[in-house]
Amino acid sequence: MKNNFKYEKLTPMLKHYVDVKNDFKDSILLYRVGDFYETFFDDAIITSKVLSLTLTGKDCGHAIKAPMCGVPHHVIDSYAFKLVKQGYKVALCDQVEDPKDAKGLVKRAITRVITPGTITDMDSLNNRENNYLLSIFQNEYGLALSYCDISTGKLVTLEIKGLSSSIGKKAIDQIEKINPSEILINSDYTDKTLNRYFLDKEIFVNYIQNPKDYKNRATLIKNYLGDKNLNKVKNLRLSILSLANLIDYIYKFHKENLVHINNIEIIEINDYMQLEASTRKNLELHKNLNNNGKENTLLSILDQADTVMGSRMINEYLERPLVDESKINRRLDIVESMVNDSILSNNISILLSDVYDLERLIGKISYQRANARDFISIKNSIKNIPELKAILENNSDENIKKLGINLPNVEEIFDLIDKSIVEDPPITITEGGIIKDGYSNDLDCLKNHASNAQNELISYENEEREATGIKNFKIVFNKNNGYSIEITKSNIDKVPAHYIRKQTLKNQERYTTEKLEELSNLILGGKDKIFEMEYEIFQEIRKKVLNDTIKLQALSKMLATIDTLNTFARVSKVNSFVRPEIRTDNIIKIKDGRHPVIENNLKENEFIPNDTDIGEDENLIQIITGPNMAGKSTYMRQMAIIIIMAQMGCFVPATSAQISICDQVFTRIGASDNISKGESTFMLEMNEVSNILKNSTENSFVILDEVGRGTSSDDGLSIAMAIVEYLSKHKKVKTVFATHFHELTILENELDNVVNLKIEILEENNNLVFLRKIKKGKSDRSYGIEVAKLSGLPDEIIENAKLIMEKLATDDMFDLDKKKELTRSIDMISNRKFDDIKNFASSIDVNNLTPIEAMNELNSLLVKIGEL
Repeated sequence: MKNNFKYEKLTPMLKHYVDVKNDFKDSILLYRVGDFYETFFDDAIITSKVLSLTLTGKDCGHAIKAPMCGVPHHVIDSYAFKLVKQGYKVALCDQVEDPKDAKGLVKRAITRVITPGTITDMDSLNNRENNYLLSIFQNEYGLALSYCDISTGKLVTLEIKGLSSSIGKKAIDQIEKINPSEILINSDYTDKTLNRYFLDKEIFVNYIQNPKDYKNRATLIKNYLGDKNLNKVKNLRLSILSLANLIDYIYKFHKENLVHINNIEIIEINDYMQLEASTRKNLELHKNLNNNGKENTLLSILDQADTVMGSRMINEYLERPLVDESKINRRLDIVESMVNDSILSNNISILLSDVYDLERLIGKISYQRANARDFISIKNSIKNIPELKAILENNSDENIKKLGINLPNVEEIFDLIDKSIVEDPPITITEGGIIKDGYSNDLDCLKNHASNAQNELISYENEEREATGIKNFKIVFNKNNGYSIEITKSNIDKVPAHYIRKQTLKNQERYTTEKLEELSNLILGGKDKIFEMEYEIFQEIRKKVLNDTIKLQALSKMLATIDTLNTFARVSKVNSFVRPEIRTDNIIKIKDGRHPVIENNLKENEFIPNDTDIGEDENLIQIITGPNMAGKSTYMRQMAIIIIMAQMGCFVPATSAQISICDQVFTRIGASDNISKGESTFMLEMNEVSNILKNSTENSFVILDEVGRGTSSDDGLSIAMAIVEYLSKHKKVKTVFATHFHELTILENELDNVVNLKIEILEENNNLVFLRKIKKGKSDRSYGIEVAKLSGLPDEIIENAKLIMEKLATDDMFDLDKKKELTRSIDMISNRKFDDIKNFASSIDVNNLTPIEAMNELNSLLVKIGEL
C-alpha cells in the first residue's frame, strides 16, 4: 500500500483488506465483494496490467481514491490462472457468512491460495497432461519424491538411495519425467546438483521449513489418507516425510476431506526402463529439439487417443517403459487382438469419443467446485459404458474379455444424474433451474405454489386493467423494488384511492396494493425457497456421486487403459507397425526398421528402412562410419525408439523385430556448452560418457555419436579408442558408435566383440548420392568436402579444401616439419586477405570516432572478415 494511504483513515472494509494482505504479502489478494473479486492498491495496479483490466478507484476515507480493479466471481479461476502463469501467487479472500446475516462488515477469510501446482480449473489446464505438485525431501540417507495432480487425485511417491554424489543426477532425471509445475523442498537440503538445477529451470520452488518428527508426519498421512495408505509406505521413511509436506501444502486451506485424493502409488525405479533426461531429449520423445514443441516427436505419433485420460496414460507409458516380460506381452496381446479385429477397435473408439475428462470432473466435485453442467458431462461420459462393457465381455479373446469384466457398473450413477438434473442447466447452482420436475415431491409442490401465484398475478393484472380503464396498465418487476404497478403520468387521475404510491419516475409513477404485496410475497418467497431447496438437493446429489468416487476412479483408469491400447492398435495399423518378439537373451534383431517420426514426414516409400542385428558375444559393439547427412543418426535413434516402443507394449515400425529387454537406454549425441555450470562442449561430453560407463549394464543399450570430436584430433581419437576398448572388455554393453575417426575401424580386428558398419553412398561425377543403407564394412573417408559443397559453401573454399586434403593425404602429419609446411601452405592461400584486413583495421582512428562512426567501421570490418 502506498504511503499516501494512511491505515487509520481507511474504511473498515479496506482496513480488513490490508490486514489480510499483510499475512499474504507474497500473493495477489483477490477480495470478494458481492458478485466480484476486487483487488486494491498496489495489487490492483499489477492485476490491471497483467489482465488488461480497467483500473478504477474506490472511496477509502482519503481525498484520493484507492486504485481498484476486479473480476466477476464466476470466472475467477480463468483470471487467477492468468496471474499464476505470470509468476504470481493468488490468494482468494471469500465471504464466509451470508451478507443477510452480517452485523456490520461481512466476515471474510482466505479460502484458497492458487499456485502453479494447485490449479484445478479444467479450462486452464492442459487436459492431455498432468499438472503435478512435487514434494522433495532429501537428507544424508537419500531422497524421496512425492507428487500429486490435485485436479485428478493421482498421488505417487518414490525413493532414491545411494551415494550422495549421484542422488542429485538421478533425482533430476525423475523430475524431468514428472515435469512438475511447482516444487516443494525441505529448506535444509544439501544437494548442490539440485540447487543448480532449480536455478537453471524456471520452476516455482517453495522451500519448506518442515518438522522432522517422523511419528507426527506419519500420523498426518494416516489422518488424511487412512491406515491402508500409511501401511503402504510404513517402511519408506523418506517418502513419509516427503508425502507429509505435500499433504500439508494441499490441505492448508481445505478443511473438508478431498475424497478423490485417496491412494498412494509407489514407484520402484527398477521396475521400469531408465531413460535419462538427456536421452529423452536426444530421442525427441516428448519435445522436439527445434522449439521444444510436441510436433515431430514420438509422442505426437503415438498419442491419437480418443480421451484425454488415454493421452495422459500414453505419456506415462512413454516416460516409464516396462522391463517385465510378462507385463509387456500382456499389453502386446491386447494390442494384437485389437489390430486383428478392426470392428472391435472401431466400436471402442466410437464409444469412447463421448467420454469427458472423468478424472478431473471427479476432482472438481471433490473440491466442491462442480456445477450442474459438470454432472451432465459425467452422465454423458458413462452413458455408453454398459454397451462397451458388453462388447468387451462377449469377445472370444480372454484378454479383451477381462477388460470388460474389470469395467465397473455405473448405471446407478447414470440413473441418479439422469433423473435429477435438467439436460441444459445454468452455470450457477444457487439460482434454481437445475433439478428436473418429478425428482422431488417437495420441490414440485413449491414450484406449483409459485406457478399458481404467478398465474394469479397475471389474472390480477388483467382485472385491475379492466377495473381502472387504463389500457397500458401493467405490473413490472425490479430486482431492487420487487413487483410494482406502473402508471403513466397521463393516467394518474384514474388511479384508485387504495393504491399506495411506491416510487416516482420521470414519466410514470409506481404503486402497490395489499393484494399485490400478498402475491409478491408468495412469488418471491416461493422463489427463494425453490432456490434453497434446489441447492440442497444438488448438494445431496453431489454427496451421492462422491460416495462412488473410488468406482468412478476405477472406471477412469480402465477407460484410459482401454483407450491407450486401442490407440496403439490403431496407430500400428495405420503405420504398418508389427508386433515385436520380446526376448531376454540380450539379442536385438530388427528387419527393415524405420524411424516413425521421420517416416511420417516423408512421402510414401521415401524412407529407407534398415536392419539391426546386435547382442551376440561377437557383435556387441558396432562402429558406424560414413558421411554426415547420410543417415547414421537416424539409424541409431530409430533403434533406440523401436526398443522403447516395444517395452511400452506397442507395435514397432519394422517388418519384424526381436527385442531383448533393456534396463536402460543411453544416448550421447550432439555438442553443446553449459556455460552457466562452467562446462565446455568437451567437458559436457566427457561427463555424459562417464555417466554411461558408470551406470550401464550388460542389459543396457548405448548410442555414442561422434565422441571425442570436442578436442584435438589426436586426443579425441585416443579417448574414443580407449572408450571402445573399455566397453568391450569391462561393460559388455550393446553399443552403437558413430564416428568420423576411421582409425577406430581397426578395432574390429583387435577386439572379439566389435563389428564395423557403414552407410552406403554413391559417388558420381564428384557428386554424392546418399543411399541411406547400412551394411557391414567401413568407409574410407567421411566425404566432408562433398557434404560441404552440398551446403552451398563458396567454390573457392571447396577448391582450397581439396588442395589441403591432397596435402594431408601425401604428408606425414605427425612430422613436425611437415606440419609447419602445411601451415605455410594454408597461410599462402589466405595471407593476402588477412593483410587487407590488418591494413584496414590499422587505418581506423578509434580514439576519435563517435559511437555511430565506430559502429559503421565495425560493420565494414565484419564484412571483410566474412569475405575471408
